[in-house]
Amino acid sequence: MLSSLSFTPEFRAKLVALPKGALDEWFATLAERAPADTSAVDTHDSVTPLLREVARACRAPLAAMIERRLGPFDPRHLRALVDVPRERFVRVGDRARSADDTPLPLDDAGLATISAPHAYLLTYRLLSLAPGDRLAELGTGSGYGAALASYIVGSEGAVYSIEIDAALSAWAGRMLAGVGNVEAAAGDAMDPTWATHGAPKVCATFAVGEIPDAWLDALPRGGVLVAPVGLDGAEQRLVRVRRDGDRFFESDHGAVRYVANRSDRR
Repeated sequence: MLSSLSFTPEFRAKLVALPKGALDEWFATLAERAPADTSAVDTHDSVTPLLREVARACRAPLAAMIERRLGPFDPRHLRALVDVPRERFVRVGDRARSADDTPLPLDDAGLATISAPHAYLLTYRLLSLAPGDRLAELGTGSGYGAALASYIVGSEGAVYSIEIDAALSAWAGRMLAGVGNVEAAAGDAMDPTWATHGAPKVCATFAVGEIPDAWLDALPRGGVLVAPVGLDGAEQRLVRVRRDGDRFFESDHGAVRYVANRSDRR
């Protein structure tokens, strides 16, 4: 019986060793059979535990591919990509695609997406995100980025995240329930009263026309902020800002594609 399987390191190694096509097909079958809510497993659900393990096995070659193409990356960042269950943070119909390096929609209007896995790694590399860090994430989405960051910063660190869309904020709240080092809230990240929560490392998951003064003012000395910049048809660029005393040093890290700022504030 599936429910009796022991997901030992040896079993995981055998999963990863399966041909990619066979593993992908198995993942798709399990994704179709799994209950809508896989946040908990009841005693009669034999699919969800195996789905999680097969999904994890599918992400191992994904992480390796991203490392070859865009690396090097911190090994802990790569482990987060493999271990955090992205299939739980996408819409049910997209589960079978959750191990692909592609963004996926979180709503029917296309106003919100879960970014491609490599995009999170690029941002966390620019932040040098590490155990014990405090991170402010501007734009929670379904909570996947916060879950990755939670894994990376560990129990000694903290992640503060804010989401403007009430439905997405509620979804993220369910997904992140019980994660002790994450505080997720509903609100507008462009509101200067919230700003960056005083965290020394900050990332935005939506594009802005220019980095708001409120974000820069709230960034502590020595702090680092990463955000996609470019709206109204302009090419988006991934921008890193480092604060040194009262001076800000900006660097450009290439073209990106993120959803646009949804706030009335600019």
